[in-house]
Amino acid sequence: MHSKCCMKRRLKTKRAEVTEWKFSKLPRIQEDKGSKMKVWSMRVFLTVLVLTMFPLSDAVAQPQQRAHVVIIDPAHGGDDSGVKLSDKEYEKDITLAIALSLKKELEKIGTIRVQLIRSSDKLVPFSERRKIAASARGDLFVSIHVNAGFGKTSSGYEVYFPGFRDAQAEQSNSKEILKDMARNKSLNDSIRLAQLIQKNMEGVFPRKSRGIRDASIPVLEGLSIPAVVVEIGFATNPEDRKKMTDGNTQKSVARALYQSIKDFY
Repeated sequence: MHSKCCMKRRLKTKRAEVTEWKFSKLPRIQEDKGSKMKVWSMRVFLTVLVLTMFPLSDAVAQPQQRAHVVIIDPAHGGDDSGVKLSDKEYEKDITLAIALSLKKELEKIGTIRVQLIRSSDKLVPFSERRKIAASARGDLFVSIHVNAGFGKTSSGYEVYFPGFRDAQAEQSNSKEILKDMARNKSLNDSIRLAQLIQKNMEGVFPRKSRGIRDASIPVLEGLSIPAVVVEIGFATNPEDRKKMTDGNTQKSVARALYQSIKDFY
């Protein structure tokens, strides 16, 4: 019995010596500040390397944004000359010149595609204009006109939008118009665009704004998109007529409309 106890004690002592020897022989790693800094620097380097080789934009494909389709409608054309401004120039010429200049400016914006109702001196009936607007799947409609009437003293620019009057006319036949959220949004967006145009046109014709108004727009019957009609001045007013036939003024009007559409989006 005594010999067994002595043997157990010897085995325990031997195991302790072996364990102590094993750990005493292992090299000790010194974790100084320099080694920690090297490890941290290596992690930063590897992170930058991975991001450079596999950028997040490539790892997560971004959906391509659909271009906004802006429909520009130069009023009149062909045999429909509109109001006369001089011996050689009519409303159809002024509106087309502004529309072409506006198209050129808008196409500098990569997220906007322009659809002209007409790009030359030709007659486009209302029915055809509606078809073009519908087939183009437009997001915005801007019709350019020249005003006339009310004597020689009337001057300035006006912006019209198809809104409350059209809604009230349809409401007498059906109350569904009040539930049509898409049409209500188009109305609100039309007003917002009209306000932007009113503000930016002030730089071309200072203190000449005649306000924004709602009115029926035949070319937009059946369409529910934000739309405005811009009457840029009065052909019957000598001062307005002189400005509207000036090429620089036409470009300034185009830039004001461009800025308004850009601000809208």
